[in-house]
Parts: sequence; C-alpha cells; structure tokens
Amino acid sequence: LETVKDLPKKAVLDAFTCVECGRCQENCPAFATGKLLNPKTLILQNEAALLEGRQSTKLSDLYDPGVLWQCTTCGACEDVCPVGIEHTPVIIGARRGEVSNGDAPEFLPPVYNNLERRGNIWGLGADQRQKFVTAAGFETFDPRKHEYLLWLGCAGSFEADFQKSLRALAEILRARGKTFGVLSKERCNGDVAKRTGNEYLFQELATQNVDDLKAAGVTQVVTSCPHCLKTLGHDYQQFGFEGKVMHSSVLIDALTRDDRPVDLEHESVTFHDPCYLGRYAGEHEAPRALLERYGGDVSEPVRNKDNPFCCGAGGGLLFEEHESGRRISQTRFEQLQATGANTIVMGCPFCTVMLKGASASTPGSDVQMVDLMTWTEGRLRKAGAVGVTSSATEAAPE
Repeated sequence: LETVKDLPKKAVLDAFTCVECGRCQENCPAFATGKLLNPKTLILQNEAALLEGRQSTKLSDLYDPGVLWQCTTCGACEDVCPVGIEHTPVIIGARRGEVSNGDAPEFLPPVYNNLERRGNIWGLGADQRQKFVTAAGFETFDPRKHEYLLWLGCAGSFEADFQKSLRALAEILRARGKTFGVLSKERCNGDVAKRTGNEYLFQELATQNVDDLKAAGVTQVVTSCPHCLKTLGHDYQQFGFEGKVMHSSVLIDALTRDDRPVDLEHESVTFHDPCYLGRYAGEHEAPRALLERYGGDVSEPVRNKDNPFCCGAGGGLLFEEHESGRRISQTRFEQLQATGANTIVMGCPFCTVMLKGASASTPGSDVQMVDLMTWTEGRLRKAGAVGVTSSATEAAPE
C-alpha cells in the first residue's frame, strides 16, 4: 500500500466504521509508552483523506512521521475494537509500500541481508546450528522414526540462552518416550520479513521452507517460538503446508496432564503471555496448567492471558535500538515485577531477550527469569520424572 487509493475495501470500511471510543489507543503498548503511534488517529486519518478525496496522497505522508515503525504487531488494538477494525494489515501494508521503495528504517536492511545471505536473522553460519544439533543429540527428522519435527527457529539454532530451553524440551519428550527430529537444514520462517513489509523475501523463505517440510514428510511440528507458531501454522497454509503446528507448552501439557500429583516446594511465579501465543493463538491455559501442576503459585500481572501487554519485540522491533519514548519492555517488566513473584516465566525467545534486558537495566532487580520449558524440566527433574542420567544419544528412541 503506497497511497490512499491503494487502501483495500476492508480498510475503507474500517475508516468509516470507527466510533472513536478510544479503546484501541488505551490498549496499545506503543501509545502507552509515549510514542507517536495512535491506532485511533491512524484510522481517522484514513477517513479524513478519503472524505477529502486525497487519493494520491502517500500513506507515509498521511501518517505522523515514523509511526509505521513503532507498531509491534501485537494486535492489542484490534482485540478490543467493538466494531472489528483491523489496524495491523494497514500498517503492514503501508510498510510494504515503504520497503518496496527502499525506504525501510536503517535497522532493517542488515536483517534483510542476513536473511538473504545466511537464511537467519542473525547472519550466522549454518555450521553453528549444526554444532548445537550435534551437541544436543538431535537426529535428522525421518517420518518412519519420528513423530514430531522440532522446529528450532533462528533463536533455537543460534541463541545460547534459548538453546537451554530446547534441551529442556527435548529431555521432557525423551522421558515421555516421544520421538522427534530436526531438519538437516533450516531457514528462518520469515516472520520478521513479513511483519516489516518485505513480502517478496517472506514468500521466498516460505516457499523454500514448505518445499523442505513436504519433502521431509513432516505432519506434526512442535516449536517453542510463538512467532514460528503463527507463521508456520497460519501463514504457511497459503503456500500449501497442511501440517499441525503446536507450541511446546500445549504438547507438554497434554503429555503430563494425567501425571500423579508431585510433592514439590511451591514457588511464587508470574507468567508473561507472548502476544503471538496468548492473543493470536488464543493459548494461555497450557502454560498456567504446567506452572500449577509442578508447584507454581501463579500471580497474574495487570495485562494477561488473551490481552497481554507486549514485550516490544514484535513487528521487527527486536532490532530497533533507538526506541522513542519509554521502552515497552521496561513497562512490561515493571508490571510483572509488581506481582511480587520471585520468578518471571516466559514462553517466547524474543520476549526473553527483551524482558531480561529490562531486568538488567533495573537497579536492584533480583527476580529470576526463566523460559517455561526450562522451568518445567527443572521441576520434573526435582520430582524424579526426568532422569538425571539421560544422555544426548537418547534423542529419539524408536
């Protein structure tokens, strides 16, 4: 979308449907942290331009400078709109117009270059992923031997902290006798490219990945990244991938639901719902079920479950180092800290990066921060339900 005349019919309808209640702006994490982005204003600017017949006006000129790149695509605005206005497609569509004209903000071209040259957002070599796969004892997926494909994602392939979570997930699966493998090679699913408007790059990555998934005979995918969950499970459907994609919390909850009660010392915890899990996937019960099952006393933050407050990483903003206003991650960390819980549990690698960064910049912060799978595996280990002698060679029992 480059100009007002490019607005699709739904966006035009939305422009004249808005009742100006302001719920979207009240729910928007960008607006709440002092940024220019106001989803209500954006829709009303569309309405004014349409009424005035400014069909040739560029959307980048119509909106306040920079607002298109302050959106985390968390969906909070749409979630509370009483008349079903869709703000995010307009923002992403306008981003596509800017990217196609070479006007993407300076923090994005290096990310696009990494995706094009190395197939991941970090720009790291495939050999580093292979080192982790070998060290963790993950077998290459074979549909004759393995029930699940474990999708590592960019974080799981290269980010050491999140790799601990995948090792923990693997240990739980092994203890339950579940077989799994990984792709011999894996590209980024393209989430960052899609949400920032580089549709051409996203489609390239999606087409290649779907071909690989089909060739490998994959029918069930488990991932610990909610962004991968949405992209593989929803966006890839239009490219012909029909496999079932599930978040690790959902799978592990199902596998442990009938466990006998365990006698563990209770721990005060709070859970940060990732926007792409709690809001987009509508899944917030499984993480809490795991926490409560293994001795977690859950205290809820002010925004939770299907209406969480974003961590600030979505929509490509993980890479934005010069965030205007107050940092969204800092506001969210303080909301979680205010619960009084000793441990903040997270279910997304990018939420973990953002919230740990906020914790590190908070004087006197001593709250523990841990990924859900790492927490769950640790509790299972204390209960004796995960063997302390399990080794990498047990990666995929037949």
